[in-house]
Amino acid sequence: MNLSLYENASALRGLEQYQNVIANNIAASHVAGFKKVAVSFEGVDGGEIARSTHGRLRNEMPGSFPVMKNQVDFNSGELKETNNPSDLAVQGDGFFALMNTSGERIFTRDGQFYINSAGRMVNSMGHEFSDEGGNTIDLVPGGGDPSIDQEGQVFQGEQLVAKLGLFVFEEPVEQLQKVGGGFIAKDENLEPEVAEPQSFKVLQGFLESSNVSAIEEMIGLIEVSRAHEANQKMVQALDENTGKAIGTLGQTS
Repeated sequence: MNLSLYENASALRGLEQYQNVIANNIAASHVAGFKKVAVSFEGVDGGEIARSTHGRLRNEMPGSFPVMKNQVDFNSGELKETNNPSDLAVQGDGFFALMNTSGERIFTRDGQFYINSAGRMVNSMGHEFSDEGGNTIDLVPGGGDPSIDQEGQVFQGEQLVAKLGLFVFEEPVEQLQKVGGGFIAKDENLEPEVAEPQSFKVLQGFLESSNVSAIEEMIGLIEVSRAHEANQKMVQALDENTGKAIGTLGQTS
């Protein structure tokens, strides 16, 4: 077995996965509240890599293989003023809570909302914003346009009609997973905590941009391209050396 060939093939596979992550980050960089996926690599001993038969390679096998790991980067994006009263942003901790058509709670930092025909606050996908108790936010017919203060209280004129739910997770990287439109809890029985009022401000007329840096992602693409080229050349060189060895050792006198 030519171990170096397998190591380089594994590296090429990891680089392909890395490139896909970067492409997805760039494609979603314009989405409000989007959180990028950060990538890292680690070396795994050959004996730890399972075959398709779920057996293990021999533990005495030398060498290590690069394995890609990724996790969501929950750092906040830049807050941009839009002057649109239907835009909300969270400064500080907390996720808005949405209810989709399947009854799942989705957590997001995207605060763009609309008022649907039933008078409820929804996002562009029709998911309903919820209050701290998980109830929908229903406006009073004819009560005027809603205004939201920094505590997330929803007013129509002088009348308080609801309070937006803002929720926090102790370990969002471990407890949340990506879905379309935001995140859901990996454990359906997990109940997030209501964010403490002093830990956040809700800003009406603002949106949180994605935390994707176009420059950093482009640098990543260049690094992937160069690493891919280097590994391809190594595979080619190994193949040529193997061919020479077979040609030389296979000769009969």
